[in-house]
Amino acid sequence: MVILICQFGNETNTFAPGYTGLAQLSPGGWIPGQQVESRFGSTRSFLGGAISAIRQAGHTPLCIDLLTNNGNFGAGPIMTGQCARDAMDHICREVECRKGQFDGIYFALHGAGVCEFDQDLEGYTLERLRQVVGNDMPIFCTLDLHANLTARMVRLADGLFCIKENPHNDCCETAALAVTHLMATIQQKESPKVGFRSVPMLVSPVNGSTLSGPGKQVKDFFERYRQEHGLIDCAFVHGFSAADVACSRASVLVVADGEDPAPHAEVLAGYVWSLREAFTKVEIPDAAVAVEQARLAVKDGYVVINEGSDNPGSGGPGDATHLLRELLRRDLPGTIMGPLFDPETAGWLHTHKPGDRVNIILGGKTMAISGPPLEIRDAEILTLSDGKFISAAPINKGVPMDFGPTARLRKGNVEFIVVSVRYQTLDDCSFRMAGAELANYKIVGLKSMNHFRGFFTSIADAIITADTPGARPANLLLYPYQNIQRPVHPLDDVTDLLSTGDA
Repeated sequence: MVILICQFGNETNTFAPGYTGLAQLSPGGWIPGQQVESRFGSTRSFLGGAISAIRQAGHTPLCIDLLTNNGNFGAGPIMTGQCARDAMDHICREVECRKGQFDGIYFALHGAGVCEFDQDLEGYTLERLRQVVGNDMPIFCTLDLHANLTARMVRLADGLFCIKENPHNDCCETAALAVTHLMATIQQKESPKVGFRSVPMLVSPVNGSTLSGPGKQVKDFFERYRQEHGLIDCAFVHGFSAADVACSRASVLVVADGEDPAPHAEVLAGYVWSLREAFTKVEIPDAAVAVEQARLAVKDGYVVINEGSDNPGSGGPGDATHLLRELLRRDLPGTIMGPLFDPETAGWLHTHKPGDRVNIILGGKTMAISGPPLEIRDAEILTLSDGKFISAAPINKGVPMDFGPTARLRKGNVEFIVVSVRYQTLDDCSFRMAGAELANYKIVGLKSMNHFRGFFTSIADAIITADTPGARPANLLLYPYQNIQRPVHPLDDVTDLLSTGDA
């Protein structure tokens, strides 16, 4: 058996400025299909999970050219129409020239993609693929937890499997699950049916973790329900509230073997709906309060302050200055701020050497809401690096990362890292690649909302989220929505689940 492996997508923050093109999706360009398995086959990514499961079953993965730089997905503003068309033209040519060589398709999708001409990028992607392979070829897909599910996706895919953890530590396992059931379907051992139920609710990013709180409660309930009712899979799909599109909302996804999944989706949607207040309530401190709380929470190690509103992993520019400004103002000993995106400054710093003292204008160059640039005088360059390392984070362990030319500087008691490529912080490697060992610090600032928790929760003395203005605020009432389907909680007073949403 031969399984064709494809991947394309992007988590689209429609409130972020600019556009996403091919260079942003994959800075190194297309990765040739013959290199995919050697680069990602042993990583904890969607690609790694699919390839390993196919090999372990004694079958053959057939990889085509990919647009990816870390094996999973990036995030950014709306994708250009040219990017979407060019990418799918390339993928469809790759598939067309291999027709007759494969028995089924595994396609890693994100689920919250938006391009200039289509608010449902995944629906467009699957339509283009179906035009090449027809309706009889089995296509099984994986989705990110933050997918905005549509009936179009469900109609065009024979199997849809969504990750269930946030941090997304189960990408590898979810891909393995998808290809396992794809192979069983090809062998006519199963007849999967996919159903979904949208829930008129937006999930605040600060309440999206499945390590605790309502996220964990729902995840555990769904797994018990799946086992009790013999379902192939079921998942609470949080949706991506930073996408101002009609389909942006939470949903429930169910995969059943030979039976109608709709009744199960309805029951599970009702359970999620009963917890809607817990998913939308926001009580987090501003930067000043967060820094003071961190000072008081330090024990024998360090406390992490995450600036989630500027998370590059959900489309934030990564150059907001609010938290770093407060850290510099407090000037507490043992403070470090993790990677801040400013390629212009990082490049200029690489014309100097460690030990030089410089005056810089840092950050605040993308969105006014992210804060004005910081004018920092007489800062010392501590280290310069190429920004490359191998990820140790559970979400993509073993994946090569590249933050580009990187510099670590110190002003007073505060150190900070400036990078050339926009990524969220997932582990301590993005500090160590700049020469900083976190055991030597007391307060650690970084830009991420939930994925960093998979690495830091068991290590840090405490984790404190700072509520700063940015492209991905925790308070959903701050988003200037114009296109989202209404009514939806918490923007509107919605009381009846059954009268809203798509079955």
